[in-house]
Amino acid sequence: MYGPLSATFRNLMKALKYIVSIAALTAALTLSAKANFIVDDNPGGVKIFFDVANHNVSDFDGFVGANNPSAPHVHIHAVGNVDTGSGFSTIKPTNNRTDLTQLIFTPDDPTLFSNFSFRGQLEGAAHGTVTLTVVDNLGHSQTFIFTGIPNGDFARRGIISTDGETIRSVTITGHFKEFKQVEISFAPETVPDGGATVMLLGAALSTLGLARRYLKRQA
Repeated sequence: MYGPLSATFRNLMKALKYIVSIAALTAALTLSAKANFIVDDNPGGVKIFFDVANHNVSDFDGFVGANNPSAPHVHIHAVGNVDTGSGFSTIKPTNNRTDLTQLIFTPDDPTLFSNFSFRGQLEGAAHGTVTLTVVDNLGHSQTFIFTGIPNGDFARRGIISTDGETIRSVTITGHFKEFKQVEISFAPETVPDGGATVMLLGAALSTLGLARRYLKRQA
């Protein structure tokens, strides 16, 4: 009734259903393998330096581990113009009658760093909260709210990855008189999802090979 061509088409559709199922499972498990950052109880790392004292800028670069433009770069964007010192230094609003409310740190290489920490001084006792949002190399984001920060210079705060995922960007929001002495650490050489993605990809390719052999036998 159906003929050889119809039978081949039905077999092809069955094989495609298996392939689509494997692909969907792979995608779902890969997406679930997102980064897990936590508050770092012992924050620290490699210092970020400014090679020059920047003045009245909203975009500038820091250099990780050395006061040298050949070191790994982290781009910094400020909401409102700022001044910086040179070296392992501060970031302050150019207009000292305003607060520094937001900074965005974006490493040039989003696979290099797995923790981030900072110090600073808030503007007034009423603003004792700092919000940190980290976006990992897979595009997932997490937000941390540091509360109870005293007026004046505060101790170092930071986050660290628990699964080897790395930092695409960090956004800091608060009311700062000054922000200073950022440190960041190089990530260990690990597979962020424990190899699950590679294993699932292998399974999908094996299934594809089995489907092709099956279709050859049915032809």
